[in-house]
Amino acid sequence: MENKDKTIIGFEQWLIEEGKANTTIQSYLGDIKQYLNYMSEKGTDSMFLPRFSFVRYKQHLIDDNYKSTTIDKKINSLKVFNDYLILIGELSESYIQLKKDRVPISSESEHVVTALNENEVERLLFYIEDIRKVSIRNKLIIYLLLYIGVRISELIGIKRSEIDWLTIRGKGGKDRNVPMNDTLIRQMKDYLANHRPMTES
Repeated sequence: MENKDKTIIGFEQWLIEEGKANTTIQSYLGDIKQYLNYMSEKGTDSMFLPRFSFVRYKQHLIDDNYKSTTIDKKINSLKVFNDYLILIGELSESYIQLKKDRVPISSESEHVVTALNENEVERLLFYIEDIRKVSIRNKLIIYLLLYIGVRISELIGIKRSEIDWLTIRGKGGKDRNVPMNDTLIRQMKDYLANHRPMTES
């Protein structure tokens, strides 16, 4: 466990040195920790990314009804982590191929989701920091859509009591719990405290 923690800390420091935005870093770390927790529950304590483990995890996300865009974002995070493990000599090759591993929108659609790449995410995050162009409310909406992958119908159902963990009811009435990272919690609390009148929800 100690070596795993050191690697995660090293990964975070590398992202900082690469000039990634804090929100991007927290998103990567959240996705990596979610993957590691899943593998730990399956009895595998290794942080490395053999192809079998990755495919197994991807199928788990699909079975849990995560949106295709959310799964693609998590795949991208794992690919970045995979690249870091290669950089530090822990892996010799990449087990993730973004073009191959992205998820189709749905069986009834002929289109394939193309997730935002890192540069597009960085540009979007930079743009929404300008309060002259983007309101606090719309900034929060973009954060929620970008980092937890909720649908619009799910977004409007979020309640005040669900700040630390969101319970999202997806298609078919199936619920899933979505953790909120520190950045999202701060954004939501700031909006609720300073920019929106108090309501029962």
